[in-house]
Amino acid sequence: MQKLVARCVGALALVAMPLMGTAVAQTAPLLKGAPLTHLGIVVPDINPVVKGYADIFGIPVPKIRTLTIDLPDGSKAVSKVAYVPMPNFYLEILQPVTQKGPISDYLKRYGLGVHHLGVGLDGNIDAVTAELQSKGGKWTGGKRGGAYTFVDLRHTEIGATLEVGPTARPEMPPAPVKQSALFGGRPISHVGLANTSAEASVRKYVEVFGMDPTPLRRFPPEGWFPYPPKSDWSRTTTVQTTQIKQAGINIELIQSIGAPTPWTHHIDKFKGTSIMHIAVGMGDIKRPDWLRIGQEKGGKWTNGGEDSFFAYLDWSEKLGLVIE
Repeated sequence: MQKLVARCVGALALVAMPLMGTAVAQTAPLLKGAPLTHLGIVVPDINPVVKGYADIFGIPVPKIRTLTIDLPDGSKAVSKVAYVPMPNFYLEILQPVTQKGPISDYLKRYGLGVHHLGVGLDGNIDAVTAELQSKGGKWTGGKRGGAYTFVDLRHTEIGATLEVGPTARPEMPPAPVKQSALFGGRPISHVGLANTSAEASVRKYVEVFGMDPTPLRRFPPEGWFPYPPKSDWSRTTTVQTTQIKQAGINIELIQSIGAPTPWTHHIDKFKGTSIMHIAVGMGDIKRPDWLRIGQEKGGKWTNGGEDSFFAYLDWSEKLGLVIE
């Protein structure tokens, strides 16, 4: 971390920042090796959402608090917030209170869904903001010299706002030490996106995070994609996909080849490339029971099968997320 902080400070000396700046040193990205910490999910009504997450994670209903977000123009925006703890990650549930700021703007445009991907960095946040602006981002939250920044890259192949801030978690209860309900106590393995161009997203993630690129592959390797019985998806489709490693949690990029599929549906709903799911696996629960319990708790079985190594349970309309 000392080396990372030093790199941040060194970059600041080379950055001119009239708008938080655009000229950035040609070095490794400041986010190289930075851990992914959380997803920010924007909701119109936080109360039923936190109860829904408590149910599927087997945890007490998360406490709802007030969060004040600094804005670049010097004003502030207020949201309600609650946290869902995981062993190596957390979910941040946000309901805007004021009618301005990045959380409110997202809700007005997209409705319930994933607004941001959290990235942990305890270094110079101003330099990170400037670097992300130089790569097509729009500074939407935080202040000069502050501890965090929101930079909107939703319109790019990143497909989300990045919130870069402290690696330490906000105050929240610890995650369960063993599996509870479907997902409590389960670590996240990857964050998955639905991509309009997986190849372009690989290039952009490598540019922003300095990851090692990995080649795209066809999935399934042969034949067609497995979908649940009575699914409306096209059964003559495949995907181009890859996973890029970022400090212990992967980013999975998925481009549908053919339509309709869960990924083209998501892209149509959210107007382009965006975060669709997290993967936590089944743990000790057998696949048929996992699917049955998930559907009893309001999830929709939208992908994979009882005899495949993966499946999707879709709570996007109620909780803003698909869980694999």
